[in-house]
Amino acid sequence: MMNLRPALIAILVSIGLTATSVADDAQLLTLDEALSLAKAQNLQLRNADLQINVVEEQKKAVESKQFPQLSAHVRGLQNFVDNEYTFEQGSLGTVGGSPVPSSNVSIDTTNGFTTHYSLTATQPLVGLYEIGLNVDKLKTEQEIARQQSRQTEQSVTLQVKQLYYQILSDESAIEATKSSIRFNEELVKILKDNVAQKTELEYQLLNGEAQLASTRHQLFVQQNDILTAKQQLNVLLGREISTPFRVSPAKASPSVAFNPDDAADQAIARRPETMQARLQVEAAETGIEIEKSAYLPEVNLVASYGRSENTTLLPDESMYVGLIAKWDFFTWGGNASNVAGSRLALKQALNSLRDNEDQIRAEVSQNIRALEVARTLVPVTEMAKKAAEEQLRVSFNQYKAQTILLSDLLNAQAQLEEANDNYHQALLGVWNASAELEQALGEE
Repeated sequence: MMNLRPALIAILVSIGLTATSVADDAQLLTLDEALSLAKAQNLQLRNADLQINVVEEQKKAVESKQFPQLSAHVRGLQNFVDNEYTFEQGSLGTVGGSPVPSSNVSIDTTNGFTTHYSLTATQPLVGLYEIGLNVDKLKTEQEIARQQSRQTEQSVTLQVKQLYYQILSDESAIEATKSSIRFNEELVKILKDNVAQKTELEYQLLNGEAQLASTRHQLFVQQNDILTAKQQLNVLLGREISTPFRVSPAKASPSVAFNPDDAADQAIARRPETMQARLQVEAAETGIEIEKSAYLPEVNLVASYGRSENTTLLPDESMYVGLIAKWDFFTWGGNASNVAGSRLALKQALNSLRDNEDQIRAEVSQNIRALEVARTLVPVTEMAKKAAEEQLRVSFNQYKAQTILLSDLLNAQAQLEEANDNYHQALLGVWNASAELEQALGEE
């Protein structure tokens, strides 16, 4: 029975220690390095940044409409009927008492293929106002895309932190489970000797072997869980999911400083969601002005040059510069409905902004309370862990003195494992609560 002491000491010393390297050749990955990799390589962030460029190209396309629009036209006609036009003598009046024309004149179309070429430049005038409004709206949408990119970055940052903390907690739990396995292996050896010597009953050995099998299965589950967490973290870092690495608690302990009275105002000032909501209001206001511009007439400055080939009816060349205006002054209430719809969209944007601010205030308040609850749970679980350690020590001595059964000793060991797990979960809860509060406050 005395051989139990080394195993007992091993499990007690290992409780609370952070896991060491999973593989000696695995590269150390600190939390700061993980965050930097995620910002540089995460595919969600890359897509968010690409969206900014997409809107930029849309804005350039609209800006190009401010300049003269050049167009070329080519028309080809095949005449199948010979049309003849006759201008009778004097049909165009008189000049100096002489009739124009002085005699009947007949002009016929040319048989065959006739072509006409033209080059036209159209410069919008009144339309520049609407184009400018559309450019302003796209600038606002581009800023919205930037804030969406910031929001995505903050979301990825939170996920990286949570997975990193989970891996730290899992590795610590694995080390504790390995110590429990060593304890149970040593216990089973002793029980086999005792059964052989008729000092223990067979069922006691079976209980010890069952406890050992259960602990080994627990280790198998934990190793699978940590492998899943590492693969998920590699995905967030934008690299091959099987890339080996080890984590370190150095600089991983969360520390968030805030003033509870100013926390909500700070979050509202920093959160990209709030900035997006404000920009949506700005975009909705611009949308109203765009719809109002539909009441204005369309006025364009036009310059055109044309040339015809193989025709005797039309002039060979034509060139003109002038103004072309079009005004849809009656649209059966269509313009008014468009403006009314834009005003309703503005009200929606204002309501969304107010709702966003209220939601953020509630979220920050909730996260502050959650962090305080998580912090107060740590000393509770720590005391329970120490009590379980002492109970196992006493139970071990009682088992040596044969005043308790093996099942009582195994129960004390299970209680220690549970207390140790609760302690690790409490620490993980503080880490996660701190990370969530940092995100809620708009920390970059």
